[in-house]
Amino acid sequence: MKITAVETVQLPAHPRHLWVLVHTDEGLTGIGEATDKVELTKTAVHRFCAEIILGQNPLENEKLWAMMYDSANYTGYMGAEMRAMGAVDMALWDIKGKAAQMPVYDLLGGKTQESLRIYNTCISYGKVRDREWFMEDAGELAKDLLKNGIKAMKIWPMDGLSTRYNGQYISRADIRRGLLPFQKIRDAVGDKMEIAFEGHSRWNLPMAVRIAEELEQYDPMWFEDPIPVDNITCFANLRKKTKLPILASERLATKYQFRELFEKDACDIAMFDVSYCGGITECKKIAAMAEAYHLPVTTHNCGSPVMTMVVAHLMMSCPNTNGIETVRALYQTFDITDVGVDIRDGHLFLSDRPGLGIALREDVLKAKDTIRQVTKEASHDQMFAVTGDPWAQSPGDDLAGVLLPKEE
Repeated sequence: MKITAVETVQLPAHPRHLWVLVHTDEGLTGIGEATDKVELTKTAVHRFCAEIILGQNPLENEKLWAMMYDSANYTGYMGAEMRAMGAVDMALWDIKGKAAQMPVYDLLGGKTQESLRIYNTCISYGKVRDREWFMEDAGELAKDLLKNGIKAMKIWPMDGLSTRYNGQYISRADIRRGLLPFQKIRDAVGDKMEIAFEGHSRWNLPMAVRIAEELEQYDPMWFEDPIPVDNITCFANLRKKTKLPILASERLATKYQFRELFEKDACDIAMFDVSYCGGITECKKIAAMAEAYHLPVTTHNCGSPVMTMVVAHLMMSCPNTNGIETVRALYQTFDITDVGVDIRDGHLFLSDRPGLGIALREDVLKAKDTIRQVTKEASHDQMFAVTGDPWAQSPGDDLAGVLLPKEE
């Protein structure tokens, strides 16, 4: 089997999401997804990933991941290239599952539990306005989530208070004001609702400690990324200064960055984004590394039903799964797939459909406003694409360099 084309799909109604289709000569097509900064990712899919994987065997996902990663390291390991790699890797696993007539979770080792506990990140999208709701009346939002079987939620009420002093100072009074949604939830539903605090890396270390001291009374599920994750030692220091469970971080990429997080004992829960980290292949390894440190893992996921299924297949196979992030404002409003996400009583259930078990509907793909771009041929020699060396070939040259020195 060979990869014959790489395609991107954009839907004007959902501008922050990009879907990637990998096509093969045996008629199997796999799907992946990337979120945010999609024009950059789209370019990387076509001008970086496609040039490496076209003509290759899609079942050799470990080999292809290494080829893409080795090429990306010429300019660094994160960013558009990594998000593109993540979407492509998801699609390769989808193809692998379809070829084997097995769901991806079985290829990854099988189910470790029958369903996955979810929490709802309270984003607003379309007609679902959960973000405004948690800022205005978080107690009523908690009641509504519980009525729908969802027993955990994530909110970020402190972000706006970080802007005046760029996260370098906040008064105790302002912290208490910012934490009012937590108080309203506890007053409305008590301990029936788990509440996670999202920090979005808005604070310096002393202010994060000050916020944690006020937050402790509400017994949050975790304290997520309150400081930038570019200094793991600071995360380790934060963990020593608070009783709150520290979660890190959707802002890290690859097993190499998570290695330092684990070695420095800097978190209680590890979170990765399957797109940002380069896909299922890499995240399965990160989860296994966390397991060696007896740490649970969860996922960052602000994607469509496609991304949610990707996350679910991966996490279903990880014995240290803590649960998964879902956004009802997204999975309830994205009417674009052949099946929906099966969420009942606060848990996500997977079928035994082969691959990821989900696809974009044909009518969505054929809609007049759908933007599709296909790459079928590499623009230059594949080996130069793999090396990542931009100076190996100059404009107008057939071949500006050689792979090996000439023999005498």
